[in-house]
Amino acid sequence: MLQAKLTKYLPIALLLVFFLLTRLPYLGYDEINPDAVNWHNRSEQFIVGLKTHDWLRTYQHYHPAVTLMWIMGVPIEILKHLSPADRVYNHVNFETFHIVAKVSVVSVQLILTFIVFYLLAQIIGYNKAFFATALFTFEPFFIGNSRLLHMDILFTLFLLSALLLLYLQIDKFSYTKGIWSGLFLALAFLTKSVGISALLYALTFGAVYVYKKNSAKDALKFILSVFIPFVIFLFLIFPAMWVKPVWVFVNIFTEGYRVGVENGHGQLVFDEYTRNASVIFYPLLLLMRTSPLLLAGLVLFLFFVKKTDNKRFLLWLSIYFIGYLVVMSLPSKKVDRYTLPMYPYLAILATVGFFNLYAILNQSKKIAFKLVMFCAIAVFIAYPYIQTYPYPFLYTSPLFGSSANANKIIGQKSFGIGIHDLKTFIFSKYGYYPKIAFLDTKPMAAIYMNSRIFDARISSVNNYNILVLGINEELPSNVSESKIPFIKDASIYIYGLEYWRIYVKKAQ
Repeated sequence: MLQAKLTKYLPIALLLVFFLLTRLPYLGYDEINPDAVNWHNRSEQFIVGLKTHDWLRTYQHYHPAVTLMWIMGVPIEILKHLSPADRVYNHVNFETFHIVAKVSVVSVQLILTFIVFYLLAQIIGYNKAFFATALFTFEPFFIGNSRLLHMDILFTLFLLSALLLLYLQIDKFSYTKGIWSGLFLALAFLTKSVGISALLYALTFGAVYVYKKNSAKDALKFILSVFIPFVIFLFLIFPAMWVKPVWVFVNIFTEGYRVGVENGHGQLVFDEYTRNASVIFYPLLLLMRTSPLLLAGLVLFLFFVKKTDNKRFLLWLSIYFIGYLVVMSLPSKKVDRYTLPMYPYLAILATVGFFNLYAILNQSKKIAFKLVMFCAIAVFIAYPYIQTYPYPFLYTSPLFGSSANANKIIGQKSFGIGIHDLKTFIFSKYGYYPKIAFLDTKPMAAIYMNSRIFDARISSVNNYNILVLGINEELPSNVSESKIPFIKDASIYIYGLEYWRIYVKKAQ
């Protein structure tokens, strides 16, 4: 009896412990990404809209990240009431607000991870569900992104929960599962607008499956059981929909098209700058950012695919996620974070591959297999996390050699990584609040006197004495062409990369 309980609950306890160990330490100080600064402002305006009943104000962005604003906005508002002196953001209290926001987001991620585990266990069994959940949860690049104040991990977990619930719904109809499916579909969409694809997938492929399996009446019942809760929760969670639902809905997609399809996003690919990376960008990125352990499981899955159980479930996921990757490869805007929804799917396939191999081994070989897996987890999961700590966001696969080699294939973005360490270094070397300039001022401006920080692209070089460039950033033309020279004085290296370069004005 005791052994059975240990077998069941010890893995859950280990998952909880290692989740917290890989998320919480140094969480508030590892990065301040530019988008996080924006979301602090937007979540504050979101809460103001709620407090003043200015419901349209809760629409802040096309993403629309309503879930993120609820998750971080409410605890920060509570903190403001507990500490009235800190009602207004400044460079001193931003760190406190940032920690509260990130801990809140990580806490929700933890709850969602266990929801995914619970749902997955109902479909592929407890052991496979645990291994798959652990595999994607502790992928170094997945960990790195889960530590960001951003919405991609939230979206990934909301989306996966919705797809798992939908599969359970088409497998055995239940109004309760329909309500939960509608809730998670709404949460996925209210996190990122691309989440609407899951609803469309359910109303088309899911409905067709139910129609062929049962009848047109059952297909209609399935559609209504999912769509009606989706609409209800959409309006309940997003107050802007109470005022101008059509305008908000249309604006989400028109703005998304303008930014994502028309404008593109700057990337360095094979040392060349582009705003429209080719369709190989995401497959190449997945190879670069995915651990060899997960890739090995995918190879095993392909090798044993004919012997695989749960083919119907894997087909359900595969149609969606392969379609997701293809569709995401078409717009000009391509960002590494957009691959994150693929990781749980790939982890499920890899898990099936590992378990299929394990099933055909004899007892002695099974013991050897467990030892090999333990070593592989230590080498390809634990060691890379320790190696990149506290910046697992920078992880690149050892298959690409050094991080510097990987950077030549797809360039890293500074993204506010190590910004606190940079501030500490500047203080220790150049004194208290020297006048400095950046190409992107947002990360440092959040924790630095605004009167002493400048945008290097538009400010006169006479305004500042120090210029800081992030990785893969070049001197702006107004600086390089200036008669006042700036000389490289120091560098901060992170994970083998010259991540921050510091230039000082040459004395005249």
